[in-house]
Amino acid sequence: MTSLAKGGIATAALGTAATGAYAGSIYLKESVSKRLSDEGYTLISSIKNPEHEALQWKEEFKSDKTAIKTLLKLTDDNDDLGGKSLKSWCSSKLSESYSEKLEHLESVKKYCTLKTIGDWLTRNNKKLLTNDSENGSKWDATYNKRKTAKTSRALVGLADEWPQDSTDKKEADLPIIKRWCESTSRTHFKAYEQTFTHVKEWCTEGGTA
Repeated sequence: MTSLAKGGIATAALGTAATGAYAGSIYLKESVSKRLSDEGYTLISSIKNPEHEALQWKEEFKSDKTAIKTLLKLTDDNDDLGGKSLKSWCSSKLSESYSEKLEHLESVKKYCTLKTIGDWLTRNNKKLLTNDSENGSKWDATYNKRKTAKTSRALVGLADEWPQDSTDKKEADLPIIKRWCESTSRTHFKAYEQTFTHVKEWCTEGGTA
């Protein structure tokens, strides 16, 4: 084999290797969507029901309207249009190749994913009660408000109805309520469910929806 032929084969081999490496580098790049999903985030776009998804985008927009309008450069205050614009923006950002230096990455995490009910309470300036001893009287006040309103006890796993006489079930009820509040506040806020309202009523300072 001549030196020229050998050189041609070598060049071709290098070209093939380079092409393969380039294709491999493209293949290995993951999308923002996949990376966030792998990190444990749940995307709003994962909601299967179109009406439920649209409501979630609308509530997400409403929850931080001023900041989102600035981010998306919107001037219209309409919540439905804002939700649709946010959905479109998130769809575009989530399809991009992931990079730690990606512009607006933190905003994507903040506005394109489901939050816990606890996080949603914070965003809505509501204080979730904890088991700290200093919150004892606040739990009592919230409990008494639910008792006066005759709010359904079954919502938080309590048996029986509210007593018709002066019998007080508070000591037995509160540990059950606190466990329910702690576990439920860690679940995702879904705008099409009433769970968030129930948590506000039973688990926050003031106990109001």
